[in-house]
Amino acid sequence: MRNLPFRLIPLVCVSVCSALPGPAFASGQEAVLTPLALSPGLNAVPDIAGTGQEGSIAQLWRQNNKVRGQHIFLVKVGEIAATLEGREQIIDMPHVGDDVIRSVRFARGNFRGKSTLYMLIASRDVGTSPYEAATTHIQSFALVQDHAAFDFAPVRSFVAAQKYCHADAALLAELNFPLSPIYAGRVTPTGC
Repeated sequence: MRNLPFRLIPLVCVSVCSALPGPAFASGQEAVLTPLALSPGLNAVPDIAGTGQEGSIAQLWRQNNKVRGQHIFLVKVGEIAATLEGREQIIDMPHVGDDVIRSVRFARGNFRGKSTLYMLIASRDVGTSPYEAATTHIQSFALVQDHAAFDFAPVRSFVAAQKYCHADAALLAELNFPLSPIYAGRVTPTGC
């Protein structure tokens, strides 16, 4: 299945991946999440933090060398940059695409009675080879207002029981969060 044409991957994954059991978020922590599809550049997000303010997510690409690069995300509420653990830039790690090490995805959902932006991060603890199945950490954050600032507050964090070869495959299996439209991993429950 590794060499399927790119356009067939979503169709095959629907049949293979939709039957995967994935633990739901604990009761009361998060509502149903609606994935946000981002385009390169600036993406407008109405009422981004449940405060009535318009916001945006900038998705930029930084090339590190001949093959590898990474997305850099910058989330703003109005003109104020939101932070994650004190940093304005949120960075993924696609490696070569079929073995994503760190995936950063965005969604809408309710948190503390307000519709807001969620960020989901799956990070693989790769060893000597990024291609091998690795222990994967799953985190979710909700965008909240803290006085005049906006921060991504931790909602949930856990280590997946299964090992994964692709961070997006982990988000699908563990949280039932759909694969990225540009998913280039293997069409298996673990991405291996």
